[in-house]
Amino acid sequence: MLNLVFLFTALGLVATFAAPWYELRGAFAAWRIVEWHTFWRGDSAFQLASVVASDYRVPVEYATVALQDTLRAIFAIGGALGVWHIAASIVLLIAGSRMRLRAGASRSRVALEVIVLVAVNALALALLAWLLALPSSITTKVDFRSAGEIHTDTLIWSDLNLFPIAPVLAIVSAVAQVGAEISVARGFDSRQH
Repeated sequence: MLNLVFLFTALGLVATFAAPWYELRGAFAAWRIVEWHTFWRGDSAFQLASVVASDYRVPVEYATVALQDTLRAIFAIGGALGVWHIAASIVLLIAGSRMRLRAGASRSRVALEVIVLVAVNALALALLAWLLALPSSITTKVDFRSAGEIHTDTLIWSDLNLFPIAPVLAIVSAVAQVGAEISVARGFDSRQH
């Protein structure tokens, strides 16, 4: 049953931190931008560095208040799920470390294993977040307005589409973790009696 907790925790981490939750469409100057975002990316964008200097802070506007409110709600839900999955990962690391120490491994070896495991997981999540955001694109758009009428220094997000798969997987993983942990605890209690 503990293997299920590991599986659901890994699935929850990927669904929460690496998989895209929504797509934003907008415009910056003469560019049309389509971005796939995980919940935590916020106003930053992968694509704008190829149009402006990477250290240039682009002011961001939203076409509607509802769009901004939806993004805040997504961030709140994703943040709560992120905290849950990170806490579950920490609990699993502590439990695994204790088991290794009881099995006779040295503290320095266990500490090194934990550091390597955390680094590998962080790298895997970063690579997946980058890979799964590749459908994002930036293309030139035909604009018949005069240069004075074009917003040349502001990114305007005008449309948002939700991708339900990653948020649903993150929620299902959290619920499944609780179920698996309850089963593990019941098994532990029955062994003590």
